[in-house]
Amino acid sequence: MRSVLALSAMLVLFAAAALAGDGEGMRRELRVGFSQVDITPPVGAIITGPALPRSVGTDDPLFAKTLVVQSGDRTLAIVGVDLVKITRDLADAAIAQASRRTGIGRDAVMICPSHNHSSPFVPTGGPDNKGYLSTLPGLIADSVEQAHKALQPARMFLGRSLVYEGHHNRRVVSKADGLVLNTWLKKVNDLEQTPQVLGTEGPIDPELWVARFDALDGTVLGTLVNFTCHPALHDRIRLKTWSADFPGVIAEQLAQAYGKQAICVFTQGCSGNIQPPVTFTPDWQERAAVFARAAVDAAKGATPIKGPIGVGFARRDVTVPCRNPAEQREGAIARLGWRPDQFNAAKREAARMPKTRKVPVNAARIGPLGIATNAGELFVEWGLSVKKRSPFPHTFVSELTNDWVGYEPTAQAFQHEGYETLAGVDFVSLEGIQTLVDTAVELLQGLWEADGH
Repeated sequence: MRSVLALSAMLVLFAAAALAGDGEGMRRELRVGFSQVDITPPVGAIITGPALPRSVGTDDPLFAKTLVVQSGDRTLAIVGVDLVKITRDLADAAIAQASRRTGIGRDAVMICPSHNHSSPFVPTGGPDNKGYLSTLPGLIADSVEQAHKALQPARMFLGRSLVYEGHHNRRVVSKADGLVLNTWLKKVNDLEQTPQVLGTEGPIDPELWVARFDALDGTVLGTLVNFTCHPALHDRIRLKTWSADFPGVIAEQLAQAYGKQAICVFTQGCSGNIQPPVTFTPDWQERAAVFARAAVDAAKGATPIKGPIGVGFARRDVTVPCRNPAEQREGAIARLGWRPDQFNAAKREAARMPKTRKVPVNAARIGPLGIATNAGELFVEWGLSVKKRSPFPHTFVSELTNDWVGYEPTAQAFQHEGYETLAGVDFVSLEGIQTLVDTAVELLQGLWEADGH
């Protein structure tokens, strides 16, 4: 009798342990949802670019695409938007609406522009697209809400391609003065003005990341993609049409590989000094296909992530010193071959800005993948330093997230001058840029330690 009771007790204990284990599994079950909402502006809205042309049509639509990922009581939303940038007021309004509708916390929403240049002008001054821009927060919140409603159990796969074709560091060093010229400048190919260049100032980042999420029946629900290159292939100057540029071609080819339900959320890497060697070109789709093929290869070769997949997020709003325009060397504009008056207005605008600025920095984790953000057009060297310092085995950086603070060059780049260092296109001081990068690494470290890896 005692042996029967003992055996019964052991069975109860095993059952309780099994139930506890199942409960823990349920609490850490990975659930994801994807959605996309059309945000294409109307014909006649102003396109990004120096001439600020009005659009005459659409080559391919612009979207707000969202990945919502949930594990236990933590829910994260990553929104890829086909915009050149997003200002703080628009991002804050979209995040507030999305949070009210879904319950996803403010700190867990990341709005990540692709930086495509065939998109609407988002102003900091000058002519604007007020009517269109007023609709953006609601459309972005729609995308988050729809993705949240689509949550379902899923499996995660992680893949990467190394891409060495179709992008370059756009800053070359002139032997004449040891300073930098941007590769698009006419004087670069003038042998009298520039008899010799000494190679590029810095590296590229060849990593193209694809996190793939499959339903339990094997259907691909969507992907999260990160790549470091200015989307400046689509011929917006001649065509004056809307296009998602190469991120749109990546999304199209992934959909061809996996079905129309497979939504691609694109995030831009640290591309402040990285662009295609040929820009705004009629053969833009063929050139974009190089990146798209690499994305499909990464998705198809992705490795399954086993075990419980933790989700985490953090945000810190950091007050940093702004750039002092008076520190810009006299003649820095003219050296590039431009008239000083072409940038004087921007310099005056920069001089009127506050001495400090509060800038959002986000970090997130999805299992072994760490994601850090920056609100500016961060130089690639900064992004590589974040990857090097990150505790995660796999990390990427999403620039221009939740705000826009202009270019963020390195110390060497400021010494070498060049377009990206001109007052009026970068606003944060070198000290401030370092603080923002350090903050991203600190947030990653906190997420890594919080979940015991």
